[in-house]
Amino acid sequence: MARLHSVIIAAMIALFPLFAGASAQARAPDLPFAGACELVKAGKFSYRGTCAILRTKVTAEDTGGRCAGEVITVQIPGRGEANLLRGVGQDCTSQFLDSPVTFIGEDSEGWLVVSTEAGKVLRFEPGPEPGLPVLDTFLAGMDSCTPSEALKTFFENLSDSYATPPDAPDGPVAATETPVIWPPGGLLAPELVAAQKLGPRMQIDVALQGNYLGLPVSRLQYDYRPEGGGFLEQSLVFERPRAEVVTRFGAAIDQAERMLRAETGDRNRAYIAEGEPGRLVCVFPE
Repeated sequence: MARLHSVIIAAMIALFPLFAGASAQARAPDLPFAGACELVKAGKFSYRGTCAILRTKVTAEDTGGRCAGEVITVQIPGRGEANLLRGVGQDCTSQFLDSPVTFIGEDSEGWLVVSTEAGKVLRFEPGPEPGLPVLDTFLAGMDSCTPSEALKTFFENLSDSYATPPDAPDGPVAATETPVIWPPGGLLAPELVAAQKLGPRMQIDVALQGNYLGLPVSRLQYDYRPEGGGFLEQSLVFERPRAEVVTRFGAAIDQAERMLRAETGDRNRAYIAEGEPGRLVCVFPE
């Protein structure tokens, strides 16, 4: 993917003229999220494609008392960059395409919508929530059922911490004294983990707080057979509707799953589960 650069001055909250041309100032690192976006002018699409999005928290102190919330930086290829203030305060106003912004909010699909007095509308995938950790490296490969080495090690560590004898009764399983190392840093708090034995299978549910490929996640679920069976199923639960997860990870995955299930009754190795919220599932052969 082409590298998208953002021109962001140190005092980010001093809003730029929107969609200004490139300057000779030093460039900041690439914007971390590339998502779908649509720009409408005079009731017609002016642009439909991919935008780069960065959301940064700002405090009232950062803005000289003007606004507490976030700066949303949106870069449209070939059209430049906009920095928009969204929050609470005496002056959270912004300009977009030389027109005052009248609304910044979410639509029914969870996309952010920006409208102006001139009737221009920008609609785009929201990107990572500001302030939440980015778990892309740790969760890498979840969307293709090829978990990263860090994630595989984490699952193995969980298995050791919640080891239980094969003849133990079904039900909740308490952690052993083996600590669970949290790969992004530190140890995992036991209250974030729920484990239970179901016959020959173990199910472990881990509460998460972070973003994966731009979408906020809430839980990581791990289903395995302790006695030599290995992984059976891994699930990543998002804090977003199923439709948004389908959009982010590709309708092709969803359509392939529906066709296979209709023809054979089987499931693909990777699929997006039915129901809400969105859940990305990987199934491994027993």
